[in-house]
Amino acid sequence: MAPTGEYSITAEEANSFLDNVLQMKSTEQWIKANKVAFLEEFIQSMEHHIPFQTISGIAIPDGKRRVPSAADIKADIVSKLGGVCYQINIFCWMLLRALEFDAQLVPSDGLYLQDNHVGIVINGLTGQSSKHLLEVGSSYPSRRLIPLDFEDCSPEYSDSYMKYRFVRREEGTIIFQHEINTVSSLACKYPELIEGEWFSFLFYHTRQSVSVSHFDKRMTKTFTEVGDLNVLTSLRCTAYPNGRLVCIKDSKLMLEDEEHQVQCFYFRSRDEFLQAFQRYFPQFSESMIRAAMKNVQFKLR
Repeated sequence: MAPTGEYSITAEEANSFLDNVLQMKSTEQWIKANKVAFLEEFIQSMEHHIPFQTISGIAIPDGKRRVPSAADIKADIVSKLGGVCYQINIFCWMLLRALEFDAQLVPSDGLYLQDNHVGIVINGLTGQSSKHLLEVGSSYPSRRLIPLDFEDCSPEYSDSYMKYRFVRREEGTIIFQHEINTVSSLACKYPELIEGEWFSFLFYHTRQSVSVSHFDKRMTKTFTEVGDLNVLTSLRCTAYPNGRLVCIKDSKLMLEDEEHQVQCFYFRSRDEFLQAFQRYFPQFSESMIRAAMKNVQFKLR
């Protein structure tokens, strides 16, 4: 039976979201026939329709910001506004539990900040002791379901323009590593996190099952303190429609081409910035975008 409580949705709400928002049809039969195939398509559909973005948080005036409630999270995801890992992965966790998957929240650390990322592990999917990582709440997501039964290092995965792998550490910690070229700007800032051609991006603590409240302290800083993780200082909106990157980041538009190369374009005016949202992310109102531009003191390159 699906759980009840504030951080839950019903099976009917879950199936409505899959059908009407993600455009996934006949999911009940799909889940019964092949859970792994269903989850793989769910990941792709989430990254197609639900953006990782900081716009809505920045648009809120300073002093009125707060950690999104369960109701906020549901509204933001169902309306395709998306959010950062907190909103996206918590909603996915609620949806998966409503569909009777054994999904748990796990704490994750990135760039020396404890609990700054919300992770999801699914238990018992392909066997009683199996564990899989499901990650759709990052601007650099793993674009597939990741089995965690590898010994020291997972296979190398290539999705979109990204190449990545996972490495096992002690005490149930799995490290999400990207090829340096994927996260070159981050790698330059944190050279000590480089191992050969790989950059250690996130550390998932897969043996720890936690509640939403576990993240309260860290997320209060993230959603209310300007400068924390750049969530309130950098205008970012990222999605992968049809498996290709579309990203607006401050004064830059990034589009992935057919050869999986990322082409960068710089906005020449504020109107071009607004037009890019109208074209690629029309679910954002002009008033919200203008408020975010004002609050971050948007500047062209």
